[in-house]
Amino acid sequence: MLTKIKNRILMKINRFLKKTILMLFLSVWGIALMAQERAIQGKVTDDSGMPLPGVTIVVKGTTNGTVTDVEGNYSINLPENVEVLVFSFIGMETEEVNVAGKMRVDVTMKSSVIGMDEVIVVGYGIQKKSDVISSVVSVKPESVNKVPSTDLGEMLKGKAAGVFVTLGDAGPGSSSNILIRGKNSINGGNDPIVIADGVPIGGINDINPNDIASIEILKDAAAQAIYGARASNGVILITTKRAKAGQATVNYSGYYGMQTVERNFDVYSGEEFAKLRREAFRADNGYYLPDEEIFTATELEVLESGEFIDWEDEVLRVAPIQNHNLSVATGNERTKVYSSINYMNQEGVVPGTDYQKGTIRFNFDQKVTDWLSFGANTSWQISENNDPGTGGTLQRTITTSPLGKIYNEDGSYKLNPTDVQESFNPLLDIETTSNLKQDRNDIMNIFIDVKPFDNFKYRLNASRRSWNSKTESYSTAESLNGVRRGEMGLGSIYFQDNVEWQFENIVTYDIEAGLHKLGLTGVQSITQSKYTDFRNNADNFPNDLLGIYGLESAEINTPTIGANERGLVSFVARAQYTFNDKYYLNLSARADASTVFGENNKWGYFPAAALGWNVYREPFIESVDAISNLKLRASYGSVGNEAISPYRSQSTANQNDYMFGGVKRTGYVPGSFLPNPDLRWETSTTLNMAVDFGLWRNRLSGTFEFYNTRTKDLLVTQSLNAGLGYTSMLTNLGEIENQGFEVSLNGVVVDKKDISINAGFSFSTNKNKIIHLYGTDEDGDGIEDDDVANQWFIGEPIDVYYQWMPVGIWQEGEDIVNSHQPDMEPGDIKLLDKNEDGVLNADDRVLTHADPEWYGSFNFDVKFKNFDFSADVMTVQGRVRWNNYNYDYNSGGSLRGIYNGIKQDYWLPENPTGNWPRPQESNDRTNIWTMALEDASYVRLQNVTIGYTLPKALLERIKLSNLRIYCTGHNLVTITDYKSYSPEKNASDYPEAVSVVGGVQLTF
Repeated sequence: MLTKIKNRILMKINRFLKKTILMLFLSVWGIALMAQERAIQGKVTDDSGMPLPGVTIVVKGTTNGTVTDVEGNYSINLPENVEVLVFSFIGMETEEVNVAGKMRVDVTMKSSVIGMDEVIVVGYGIQKKSDVISSVVSVKPESVNKVPSTDLGEMLKGKAAGVFVTLGDAGPGSSSNILIRGKNSINGGNDPIVIADGVPIGGINDINPNDIASIEILKDAAAQAIYGARASNGVILITTKRAKAGQATVNYSGYYGMQTVERNFDVYSGEEFAKLRREAFRADNGYYLPDEEIFTATELEVLESGEFIDWEDEVLRVAPIQNHNLSVATGNERTKVYSSINYMNQEGVVPGTDYQKGTIRFNFDQKVTDWLSFGANTSWQISENNDPGTGGTLQRTITTSPLGKIYNEDGSYKLNPTDVQESFNPLLDIETTSNLKQDRNDIMNIFIDVKPFDNFKYRLNASRRSWNSKTESYSTAESLNGVRRGEMGLGSIYFQDNVEWQFENIVTYDIEAGLHKLGLTGVQSITQSKYTDFRNNADNFPNDLLGIYGLESAEINTPTIGANERGLVSFVARAQYTFNDKYYLNLSARADASTVFGENNKWGYFPAAALGWNVYREPFIESVDAISNLKLRASYGSVGNEAISPYRSQSTANQNDYMFGGVKRTGYVPGSFLPNPDLRWETSTTLNMAVDFGLWRNRLSGTFEFYNTRTKDLLVTQSLNAGLGYTSMLTNLGEIENQGFEVSLNGVVVDKKDISINAGFSFSTNKNKIIHLYGTDEDGDGIEDDDVANQWFIGEPIDVYYQWMPVGIWQEGEDIVNSHQPDMEPGDIKLLDKNEDGVLNADDRVLTHADPEWYGSFNFDVKFKNFDFSADVMTVQGRVRWNNYNYDYNSGGSLRGIYNGIKQDYWLPENPTGNWPRPQESNDRTNIWTMALEDASYVRLQNVTIGYTLPKALLERIKLSNLRIYCTGHNLVTITDYKSYSPEKNASDYPEAVSVVGGVQLTF
């Protein structure tokens, strides 16, 4: 730096030879001082000349810096080797200014609306966020990867308005149920389609989350229509990472932690269960019976010793989880390569359950000439899942009496711990059953891009996705099933194979003339998939030496084989017009032909249109300083649903074996399913209206969105009169309306040099209702008939409960005899007399909606110097679920004192305030099943993460680009009234884990 400064001084001397020697001396002396440390002052203003307070000014490549004062002024002392300062401020473009040889630097910063130049992925293309006029929400991969889970669906929970994620199975390697904007179908399926790098994949967990560059969720018809088929339930677009020219990076990320469970219920302890049984017998006999008459010898012994069994402690465990990911990205202007390898290992909280998965990805791009390039996206994934079938084990963990013994005297498991024949040892099947599933999932995508002239591109996109699975199940002779079969083993082996091909021809042409922009897209696509399976069930193994591989020795072998094929041909056209970046018009149309529909209705046609107005670009809004974004948008369009199995439009034939001449012969007779050549697409048409806004340079931004979807030609299985020779037919009937309102808010609370705070909030409400069903009016009242058997009611949601409603417990002294339940007695369930006619009948049944009234999330992020902290809170309100454990005999809910169960405050003459019916040993209490409905609303602290990133100065010394360590807690606190391990699952389902992990992120 001294050399440069001296050269500048010499040039000035040559220009100003008339300067005095004194002036030359003073100049050189001043420069020498600057070389050691110099002060720079200046003022920062916006493009209108107004001072900007709070602008962050740092020395490039360091964290050393300052901020401007209320007048926009600053002063900073710089070391001798500093040449560049970086000026940054929320809502402004970041400026890098060369300050070499300067004593004063004034900077004018240009306005930049936060996030509006962000590029997001849409169907068959990308757009700037400011140009998007359909309902597309982008989820940041870094927020997703904070969640320590094997399930990407679980990672998305609470990340996007209108996306409702529920637990599918909490076991290792499980997947979630994703519902985008509610249910649009009764039988046609409601799962969204997932597309990764332009390839439809089998499920969201086919992709390694660490490989994801972006996630976009298409929610309205204008965004979805270009995918037509299978898009009626929403589209999830995943783009994987690619290398950048001139950059070579190696990244490692990994975590290790532990999992445990928290339950929102108690079971009866040993003393409490003994009391429950005594009370159950008392209710039948009118007095307490001696313990010797109601307990077995084993139970009496345990009661005497007080050595009660806590079956949950015996069955469940603290289990580890770990994930490791290594990626390498490198490239130049012509060749770019991204590769990664991932290993996931999750042991289950139930012994014998675990999941391992390995994924390898290889993406590359090759530029051959200026007009020709090609590339590939490939992924290979293998997994292994052990799950011996824990549903029965977990149920027995709750229902088996604590008054028992785990082991026999020889150390083996005691089959009936209490010597009661109905009660079995929960630990038995953990040791004696196995269920190993091995999967292989390959995705291979190759594309060729041709650009013969400016703004025109043709892409050939070809992909093959294959999935293979082998499942081996075996129960030994000592297992519960083995004992029930006379102490003989049983098992099965199951092979599945699916291959899907897709070929697409994609043409895009962009035209720009002055203030006009027009983007044209055309697509021709063909997809074909073939599925095969083979299963062999084997019973009565003579021994367990070879497990399932000894099936040849089994007394009974039952093989079954199956296969199906399906295909889809599609044509797509789209035009996107923009005028002056203010007015937008998008038009699209798609035609699909699917093999699963009737021969008369193979084709479906799905048009869509969208309008947008960037109001904030109008002169009358640009003058309003507070408004940095205001966009109005509306869309209307249709999408289709083909989520039915192949051959459902055709008739079926059943195999019929018979003896002819003493020889077994096989023939086929018509099945019970009537063919329907007119079976057609289920079509959803959506109106979407939204307002996007940003205030104070987008320090507060958000979206308000309303949608209304009508789905017609519902795919419904209709019952037929058996006299026709057929009992059912898949047909198109009825109509459903589905509408909702969504709010997303994001705020930059603080943005200072050393600290930034951001907060986000989302709110979603969705209501669906049946508009039409079969169109029949058999009672002649002028109103279309409901389908009470299926609990489908005109004007009501798809999912409802229709039953009598409990309102309390009958008390002593009440006039029961003259009530609408004259046969009841104190301690029985009191039901609502809905019409108050003094008679309990079908007219007193009450409709209860199962779906939540609303759900939402709140997220909070803080960065303080090198520390970062984030927290996510998720809530679901107004949801009602059916809980077997509140009433069912086999689930211990009937209070008969035979099975243990979820602890209830039951009624007794001495406890008249109890809210559950009186225990009774001889039989279930009348109408106890009405107690099954339970409020499943909850508030959950979903994720909490705290991290620390090493300073750049230290990283430079150890030759690293980045090193961050962190700790994350998942599902830490759940507040709910629903009695289970999770408000989304029953108590016998695999428990949802609470996990705490520590991790590291490293970049070379």
